Amino acid sequence: MPTQARPIGVFNEWDKLREVLVGDSARCVFPRWSPDWGRYHGFKTMLHGLEGVSLQQAMPERAKGMVEQTEALASVLEDHGVVVHRPRPLTDIEIAASPVGLINQFVRDAQIVVGKHVIETNLRMMFRCKEHLAYEQFFRTRLSEDPEARHVRMPDTTPILTGETDDDFLNDPRPFIEGGDTFVLGKDILVGFSSLASSPAGAAWLQRHLEPEGYRVHLVPLTPEWLHLDCMFAVIREGLCMCFTGGLKEGRLPSPIKDWEVIEATAEEAHSLGCNTLCLEPGAVLIGAEHKRLIKEIEKRGVQVVPVPFDKPSELGGGIRCSTHPLLREA
Repeated sequence: MPTQARPIGVFNEWDKLREVLVGDSARCVFPRWSPDWGRYHGFKTMLHGLEGVSLQQAMPERAKGMVEQTEALASVLEDHGVVVHRPRPLTDIEIAASPVGLINQFVRDAQIVVGKHVIETNLRMMFRCKEHLAYEQFFRTRLSEDPEARHVRMPDTTPILTGETDDDFLNDPRPFIEGGDTFVLGKDILVGFSSLASSPAGAAWLQRHLEPEGYRVHLVPLTPEWLHLDCMFAVIREGLCMCFTGGLKEGRLPSPIKDWEVIEATAEEAHSLGCNTLCLEPGAVLIGAEHKRLIKEIEKRGVQVVPVPFDKPSELGGGIRCSTHPLLREA
């Protein structure tokens, strides 16, 4: 009997969400600090002495809260009719393999879905590339259900740094793309760049891959303290965004959305992942329940807010958008 066709497709950030990946922190294990990515928010200090130690062992209360809030997020999505998929738990041997570590919580980064393209990305935190293993069998099955879907893996790159100065990071020739930097706005794709995650070479690779279908990739320079674009920018609905504009190196929105209305977030709100949201459908958005002022500002614009407590995952550097990745949005 032939497999029943089920489409994959994400053509923007706001169409009705039908199918999504949701992360899982139950097997998180801390990596060895690397100067390549450890410049972000005191990671070097936090990771001292924790190489190979599980989150549950090192921070049991935080680990418990992350699991509970992520399970609650998955339930909210299912209550709204969204099909939720979870990662396969990696084995002890896989987690311990060099480079040691695992963060399956922030599923946004290890793949991007652009139109009918499922792209497995290169992550600058190279221990995170083993997250692909958690979805290998799932994608093999799921992609067979959509004959129009296209699956590609970014080319491997070296883990070796060419230098450790700010200029070395800014001019790194290696191709990195991370989902937290990537926003799909029709044929326009935004890719954030602070030198902590995605790279200009990664954006150039993405442009070459998508160009035959008329896509345009726009590199969005960020100030150095922001890991990803979605740490300080959110699409609330078409024509409306939320942003800490002080985090944009050029001080203004990129050209495809230069005329959008902006809900201005503070640096403090952005650092606590207030801009890390997820559209359920046009005019409805998920946001961390702790962000009271931003919720009021969104509601003033006639948008339905679905608040979900998510402060525990946010304490480890990722919010609701980081912990989810759409596979299907229905126009």
